[in-house]
Order: sequence, then C-alpha cells, then structure tokens
Amino acid sequence: MQYRKFSWLVSLVLAALFAFPHATGRYRASTRPVVDFDITVEKNVHRPPVLQIYYDKGKGFREQDSFRVTLPEGGISKHIQAILPATKLYALRLDYLNGPGTVAVSGMKIMDPFGSPLVSHFSAAQFTTFQTEVLQEKEGSLVIQASSQADDPYITLVFESALGVPAKDKIRANVIFGTKIFAILWVVLEILFLLTGKSWLNGWIDMKKARLSS
Repeated sequence: MQYRKFSWLVSLVLAALFAFPHATGRYRASTRPVVDFDITVEKNVHRPPVLQIYYDKGKGFREQDSFRVTLPEGGISKHIQAILPATKLYALRLDYLNGPGTVAVSGMKIMDPFGSPLVSHFSAAQFTTFQTEVLQEKEGSLVIQASSQADDPYITLVFESALGVPAKDKIRANVIFGTKIFAILWVVLEILFLLTGKSWLNGWIDMKKARLSS
C-alpha cells in the first residue's frame, strides 16, 4: 500500500486554512462595540411600533448604518443587544417610534462583545432631541415622549471622543484561540488519515513491525 508521505503537510494546510481565518473573524468581532438596553412602548399611534438605531462610524448617520426592530405593544419590554459593525463609534441615534407616543428606555450601556462596559450610564442631559416633547429620567429609566405631530422622532447621543474596543488585549487571546483550533484540527485530520491507512504514520508503523519481525 502506498502511503501519503506528506499527509502531515496536507493536515497542516487544511487546519491553517480553517483555523486562522476563523480567528481573524473572531478578532474583528471582538473589537466591535455592543449596544444594550431595554425599551418599553407605553403609548403609540402607528402600529406596529418600530425602533431604528443609527450608528455613526465617522461618516454621519446613514441608512446603511442602521437596523430596525419591531417593538411589542401593551407595555411589554423588549431587550435590545446588537454588535455594531464599527471599530469606532462617534454617535448613536435612536428613532424610538415612527410617530407620536411614549417609550421608556432602561439599562442602556455600550460594552465590548465580552461584556466589559465602555459606557455604563447615560443621563437625559447627554441627548439631543428631535420631534420630542419630554425626555426625563424616572425611576432609573429614560422616559421619552414624542410630539403630537411627530412622524420621525429621535434622540441623539454624540460621544466626546470616539468609542472603540481596545484591541491590544484581544490580539493575544485570539492568536491563542486560533492556535488551539489549528492544533485540534491537525490532530483530528491526522487521526482520520491514520484510520484510513493514508497517513505517514501508517508507513512508520509498518516499518517498525517489519524490523521487529525480521
């Protein structure tokens, strides 16, 4: 039987092709900020109520840099947690309803993907408003009331300096992660080659057996 003399090299290449791009993707994800809060619709006119979140990556608020969430009615709280595809976050805008109404936002924070907070508290004074009559803090929540003629009410939060997840500590962790995945895959592939009789180890084992029997 002919053995694959370079099965170890094939295993290394296949493991590397999977492990390190995966680690790179994980690293990129680990440097992106996460917005996290609860929102409750207390009153609304247009149904269904829709929340749209814009994130400024340095090019202003753009439709392609936003996402929408349909909110439940009847005072039911909706938990929002989203990784923002931005390495730097300059501002955040919440289009909290698509018409007149009132919402309550609580527990708002911005953190890294591992849960470490970048900003853990926001006050009403930090926001600017549009088509909004009331923005006040009440029992740990931000109560936001749109004007009666509002068609696109929102609040905006501009950061003094751009928020970013420190990347320095993430590089080492993701290199270790990629190396572990690489090592595991290489061992698994070599075992598969060995079980199918196509590993360089099969040849080495047969050589050992031949020497012992001679």
